[in-house]
Amino acid sequence: SNMTNRNDATQKVQDTFNQASDYAREAADRVTEISDRIESGMREVGEQLRDLDINEATIPDAFRSVPKLVSPKTHAWLDFAVTTYFLGLGVWFAIRGKGRPAIAAFVNGAMVGGVSAFTDYDGDRKKPISFKMHGTLDAVQATTAALAPVLHGFAGEPEAMYFYGQAANEVAVISTTDWDAGMPAKRRRRAA
Repeated sequence: SNMTNRNDATQKVQDTFNQASDYAREAADRVTEISDRIESGMREVGEQLRDLDINEATIPDAFRSVPKLVSPKTHAWLDFAVTTYFLGLGVWFAIRGKGRPAIAAFVNGAMVGGVSAFTDYDGDRKKPISFKMHGTLDAVQATTAALAPVLHGFAGEPEAMYFYGQAANEVAVISTTDWDAGMPAKRRRRAA
């Protein structure tokens, strides 16, 4: 009887792991699909942004009058925490059989982790995404988190609150981050 219980428990763990792996693969496929769409539309968007005078600093500079409490180093740690939050949330949802929220969580975790991996937090130009561009991409990620429950079809479920809460948190972080501190010295805005 104990052996049967152990075999059943082992099988349940294996089934849950397989299901979580399936959700992660589906999320990776969606991230690739989204990346392909983004890449194909970047030229057109770039032209439209030039016409609207929107650049890497537009979002971060929109909050320049808010007190700056978050340094680039602290922001990097917060990005790590948000990546971990979403990936952990994805696993937790997968274990509970909540496929759509799991996929949405994995997509958001991949977005934050991917952008963070390529962000120049120190202003030394060793990575391709400037810190201010990171701020603009954070606004895209906040929007993605806020829309995830609608886009993935779970807006009326309790799991949606995890995404709405993180989106609101992201806006607070965007507004209180010192975006100029992470830029190369030549490109920092001079205090008025």
